[in-house]
Amino acid sequence: MTMEGDPFDAFVEARYQALLRGAYLITGDLHDARDLLHDALAKVYAKRRSIQEPEAYVRTAMVRTHVSRWRRTRREVLTDRLPEGASPEADFADEQLSSALRQLPPRQRAAVVLRYYADLPVARVAVELGCSLPTAKTHLTRAMTTLRRGLAPEREAASDAG
Repeated sequence: MTMEGDPFDAFVEARYQALLRGAYLITGDLHDARDLLHDALAKVYAKRRSIQEPEAYVRTAMVRTHVSRWRRTRREVLTDRLPEGASPEADFADEQLSSALRQLPPRQRAAVVLRYYADLPVARVAVELGCSLPTAKTHLTRAMTTLRRGLAPEREAASDAG
């Protein structure tokens, strides 16, 4: 039960779509993104009175929850197409970028989303991933190499057509 005018409710209302976009980029699946965000919000809600920056806590909770799930299952089912009737790319991210992000391992994908989507410094990415700064840099370097390699054919085709 929430109190009238709870600042956390206002925060969720104001930042929900941005947080959902981040969760989508981390998971690569709209349904998983919603589940991830809701789990993170529930964790943060329990501690909301002692939290100064709820958005940072929600992002951290999303990343840690996602990594924890990934470690438990050690498997993902990736598809090239979304279920019929679902098109979050129009609202959340370019299809080409979304497809490339889905090809990354979960920790690399989380690092890229935190660094370039959430615009966090690399040191903060390391904190949110729960790893050392060199490890975070390695995740980012490998992810960016993979993304550049994966997006290069599309860029070449676009420059040839132009």
